[in-house]
Amino acid sequence: MNLISRRSLIIGFVLMVSIFEAQVLAQSGGPLKVIHVKGRSTPTASSAGVLAGETLYVAGQGGIGSNGVRPVAFQQEMNQALRNVQGVLQAAGMDFGNVVWMHVYVVAGQDIAEMNETYWKVIGAHAPARTVLVVGGLPNGERVEISCIAVADSLQRKIIHPLGWPQGANVDPAGIQVGEVLYMSAQDGANRLTGEIPKDYGAEVKQALDNVGTILRTAGMTMANVVWVNPYMSSTDVHLGEQTTRGSIGHNGQVQQPQASVMNKIYASYFEFGNTPGRGTIQVVDLPNKTHIVFSCIAGADLSKRKSIQIRNMKPSPTASPGVIYGDTYYMSGKSGFIPDQGIVTQDIGLQLRQTMRNLLDDLQGADMDFPDVVQATVYLREMTYTDKVVPLYRTFFNDSFPAQTLLQNSFDMNTSTGEQISFIAVRNPKR
Repeated sequence: MNLISRRSLIIGFVLMVSIFEAQVLAQSGGPLKVIHVKGRSTPTASSAGVLAGETLYVAGQGGIGSNGVRPVAFQQEMNQALRNVQGVLQAAGMDFGNVVWMHVYVVAGQDIAEMNETYWKVIGAHAPARTVLVVGGLPNGERVEISCIAVADSLQRKIIHPLGWPQGANVDPAGIQVGEVLYMSAQDGANRLTGEIPKDYGAEVKQALDNVGTILRTAGMTMANVVWVNPYMSSTDVHLGEQTTRGSIGHNGQVQQPQASVMNKIYASYFEFGNTPGRGTIQVVDLPNKTHIVFSCIAGADLSKRKSIQIRNMKPSPTASPGVIYGDTYYMSGKSGFIPDQGIVTQDIGLQLRQTMRNLLDDLQGADMDFPDVVQATVYLREMTYTDKVVPLYRTFFNDSFPAQTLLQNSFDMNTSTGEQISFIAVRNPKR
């Protein structure tokens, strides 16, 4: 592409997103209930929680107290983060026993042991399905951040425990099923009966997906019931036969290194082409137990309520649909700032963010939804320093009611072409 045509493309792109923003700013919110916690401020462009029917989406909560002070000791910071989560839950009439799916982000792998010690003391007898990730950075220099989904008591809660799998005190449940929806703890490549982790990366991926399949079968489901998958890939070295490499996220939001190719080929064999779950593939700094990949999944029991969304500007993929609707809930694939079918990414972070939101809007409209329907957003940044550029612009795409947002730097990879990636969950407004 010559300089003139590239410049014309960028100018046209800027005009397109400017018109797009004007349209977005005219929208109004729906009947979703925003949860406020008395005496606590919320991060810019985020609600503390959003209640959609009987399901509560809790924004990422760090360990800063209501006095604005972050504890010096990590365990105290972890305790405060849990108490901040509890404050949002209680403001919605719930507590820890209602939590079904939790993500815990820490910035140092050596803090995982202390994190777990505090977690099991506080969480109580009804532990949720959980994912633990080591990431590159968190807001305000915090060392831990916790996000979760909780469901009201009026829906039946059931622990899913495959035969022979480890259980007992301080063991995450394999899955929690509430009504028709199954939330799974992150599954790595360890054989749950022997504890062994394959040395070959492909075998590790396959074992992790087989673990997911075992949980599904225990719940009376199959891989066809999966609506949303987050493959989290460690940036530590992995062994690929004769090859050792590090991963990075490419312009289309998918990891674009050899281990990703191995993972994608195996992953695609577990799903029907054109009917794949929504997916956000995220590189992180590290994973517990020195594993190289985990899959964190949600599934729905009634296939008649499951619909994969396809949109006009994206070809069907063997690894991810733009998203999957289950009932009235839309689980959306992560998006970054690439122009569909062109593979072009500007290095301007503001233009990237606008294109990301354009891509997300395309997916929402393909499901007959819009930004006011979004209840949860996870914003992954290449560098935490981008916060001051990304968040003020991101907030302009919503009115005063924001999704429950979790913000983090996922890895230390500075070579990826995109500076941000965003994943949404949306719930259809019954009045729309």
